[in-house]
Amino acid sequence: MPKIQYQEQIKFEGSVHQEDDISAIVAFKDFLAIGSDESKDVVQLLRQEEKGYSVISNISLSTNDDSDEEIDIEGMAIDKESILYVIGSHSAKRKTIKTSKTYLVNRQRLATVVQETKKNTIFKLKLDSNTGQPLKRELNTQLKDVLEQNIVLSRFLNIPSKENGIDIEGLAVHDKQLYIGFRGPVLRGNYVPVMVAEFDDLLDYELRYVQLAGNGIRDITRVKAGFLLIAGPVGDAPGPYQLYLWNGKDTIPGEDRPTTSDYCQLIGEIPRPEKYPEAKAEGVTVLEDNGTKMTAIIIYDGAPQGEPTLFKIEL
Repeated sequence: MPKIQYQEQIKFEGSVHQEDDISAIVAFKDFLAIGSDESKDVVQLLRQEEKGYSVISNISLSTNDDSDEEIDIEGMAIDKESILYVIGSHSAKRKTIKTSKTYLVNRQRLATVVQETKKNTIFKLKLDSNTGQPLKRELNTQLKDVLEQNIVLSRFLNIPSKENGIDIEGLAVHDKQLYIGFRGPVLRGNYVPVMVAEFDDLLDYELRYVQLAGNGIRDITRVKAGFLLIAGPVGDAPGPYQLYLWNGKDTIPGEDRPTTSDYCQLIGEIPRPEKYPEAKAEGVTVLEDNGTKMTAIIIYDGAPQGEPTLFKIEL
């Protein structure tokens, strides 16, 4: 029997992301929060209804400047005290070729790498546990400084995302510590970094590593048994997209450590939507969890509204 079983499609009524991909999702009580890497600076709050979820408000993360840059929302997490964390990708990007442009312009675009400062932010929002509305918000821009000082990750800062450069796509929280998951870089030996630190002091961190068969982290979320990880290609390869269970510990082995081979275990390949067979699993949030069986929503890149899908997962 498959360990990841399809249940049903879910509707997000009233979402501004009707055509945009949803890149981040998190559930708490009767609410969902969703974000898109195309929506610039808006997190949407949805309430559970009889046949799905309906948008009840838009939460702006804007820093009140005139920049057209996107925050590039890629990961969200919420703790037991209804504190929502939202992270930007902290990535550089290479401009893409467009068929509407001339040959010479496209060659110049391909040679151009862009840094966008708004991506270098982590947001912290205290939400009302009854209404889901934000009561207080803070932001932290320390992480870029941390990356610049790290002997491993600093080498990848100026490399575009999708080319094994820095690209943050996962965020989880446990015991007030953030678990920041990287799509890239994937290091030799297929080790993928996860940075563990508290929001208020990102300079005091630990870098842990997981192995995902050459893939990077597309999302990470806390569950009773550890952490669920969506694994997918660093670049634009078609797949595979898989779900792993990680116990949260560094998987690098050594003669002075017990075996680490069971620290991160493959659960199975994530099914793709029938209507969008090329869609890529992008985010996961758990609705029910008894330790060995879970009900989860998975969203997809490359499908309108993220094609939210309900799955049963068995460990």
